[in-house]
Amino acid sequence: MYFALACGAFATAEVLACLRVIIENPFVTHYLANLFIIASPLFAIAGLKQVTSMQSNSYASFKIILGGSALVLMPIYDVTAGQLLTSFIIACLFLVAANTVYKMHTNATAQKNMLLVFFVLHSVIMFIQVVLLGMQLMTTIALNFTQPLQVILINHLFLATATALVMPFVLFADIEAKLQRLVNRDTLTGLLNRRGFLLDGEKISRHVKTHDQNLAVVMIDIDHFKSVNDQFGHSTGDMAIKWIAQHILSQLNDYDIAARIGGEEFALVLPEQSLSQASYTAQKLCDVIREHTLKYKGNTINLSVSIGVACKDANTQSIKGLLDLADKRLYIAKSQGRNQVVATDEHTRQKKQNLVFNNQVN
Repeated sequence: MYFALACGAFATAEVLACLRVIIENPFVTHYLANLFIIASPLFAIAGLKQVTSMQSNSYASFKIILGGSALVLMPIYDVTAGQLLTSFIIACLFLVAANTVYKMHTNATAQKNMLLVFFVLHSVIMFIQVVLLGMQLMTTIALNFTQPLQVILINHLFLATATALVMPFVLFADIEAKLQRLVNRDTLTGLLNRRGFLLDGEKISRHVKTHDQNLAVVMIDIDHFKSVNDQFGHSTGDMAIKWIAQHILSQLNDYDIAARIGGEEFALVLPEQSLSQASYTAQKLCDVIREHTLKYKGNTINLSVSIGVACKDANTQSIKGLLDLADKRLYIAKSQGRNQVVATDEHTRQKKQNLVFNNQVN
């Protein structure tokens, strides 16, 4: 809305200024045109502050600047001094806009840099116009700055148009990023959901495959979670999920990925970790959860997790395949009493147990 108002104010100012060749009414063609041209960057700044969540006092500042300009320009709007003051105000406003853009965080980095350049150039051009108009006022010699001022006007129109074209992309990029976060994030924990996990996981999988690195996937399930809901209520169950998520994040580094992929199920991607390293990470997590208690609404709840671990090999490379393998090992952990980590499948474990037994017999 603010961006549309900025464009509308600029267009209105130019139309009013062009009426000078048709009518002799300086109040309309000079005074109102000046106010509309001042309002244009003000609307742009207000819009940028809305996008960057810096909107505090922006509306009050808008009224003060526009109202102050209206009062100061009233006695001088139809002389060169009025045009000089208007140019100076606009130059300062474009500097404020450039500073706002510089401080903003956006996903549209290229568009942000373009917008910054446009605002700075716009400010520089308007300051040049201030200097030329000032020279006209201060010198007693008749100087003709018509051509330079016309060049400045052309650049002013070009930069304003370019700004109007680029500015919406900044907003659209941030809206798209927010939508992506909503689509790929679990609202309760803030972790990735299953969709986001598979998308980000496959990106990492392709990277480690290119560099021939290890990659581990971990599946985590909260033990006896249904009894928590049944005994303490679903709000406590939600808190338990968030509590587990916080403990998971505390054990990970910046390159790991954590997700809630089901009701009480979580998954991790651990780049550059072998099966033994991922098992060690999983065991630390299992121990931390077991050693701490959740205190909520006057209740003290002991929780534990069962964990399955899988690492890429010649047979299993994809995140989906590793997730399925880790899920199978998770259910081995649950079937063997829960509150433990399993990093091998049942067949392999049985072969190892038989080997140990045969060695002991022999």
